[in-house]
Formats: sequence, structure tokens, C-alpha cells
Amino acid sequence: MSDTIIIRKAGKTDYESLMALYNLFVGEDRYLKHTFDSFNSVLTNSSNRIFVAEKNSNLIGFATVSFRRVVRYPKAIAELDELFVKEEHRKIGVGKLLLNAVIHESKKRDCYRIYIESAYEHKSAHIFYEGNRFKNNGFHFYKNLQTT
Repeated sequence: MSDTIIIRKAGKTDYESLMALYNLFVGEDRYLKHTFDSFNSVLTNSSNRIFVAEKNSNLIGFATVSFRRVVRYPKAIAELDELFVKEEHRKIGVGKLLLNAVIHESKKRDCYRIYIESAYEHKSAHIFYEGNRFKNNGFHFYKNLQTT
């Protein structure tokens, strides 16, 4: 059995494994309901990509990215929406492989810039992003418009 890590675009058959990773990512089991996500619409939307990291036929991480136009830039921008690697597979390059897949896709789409949102408490993620030459340039705010 190979220990090779494969980075690929997610497919419909990845749903169960990907939702299990999301539960680890957010720290609760809310994705076991099968009605609390946008997996199919994100998977089929040309403005989004889901990349997964696979080792020995098991998903060990994922990255999602959105592409959009904004008035202030001459070209589209990319936003890394989420990046997660299972704890036992961290610090061996899986996150970098996923990030590189996002960067490659963004360059292929001729994006002007990539943005990343990261919560204050994710200090190790901040170190990772800065180590990959991303710059911290401000705050990110949100307001819930619907309750779940």
C-alpha cells in the first residue's frame, strides 16, 4: 500500500468522507444531518472548487475556494474559504499541497489575488499562511442573517 498523498478535485462520492472531515473542522457533528450543507451546489458551481487530500484511499484534508469579480480589481479574485488537514497528518506537507492546488487553480483562472479568512484563535494557521508568503492585512467581519 502506498503512502502517497493525492490531491484531486472532490467528486460526489466524497460526500460522506468530506462531511466527516467537516465535523472535525468545526468541532461538532452538525454535518451528519445531510441537510445542513451546500455540497452539491458548491461541487457543481463553476465559481467554486473543492480539493481533497487522499492517502491510502482515505480523505485526510480538504480545501475550498471561491472565485468572483469585484469592482476594485481588473480581474477575478480567489478566496480560500476553508483549509483543513486531520491532526495526525499535519506538518508533513499536506496543507501545502492543498494550498498549491488552490494557487494553481487561481492562476489558471487568471485571478488577481487570493484572500484567506482565518479566526483569531487559529495561530498555527496564521503561521502556515505567513510561511507561504501570505500577508495579514486586516479584519474580517460577519453578521448572521439566518438562524439554523
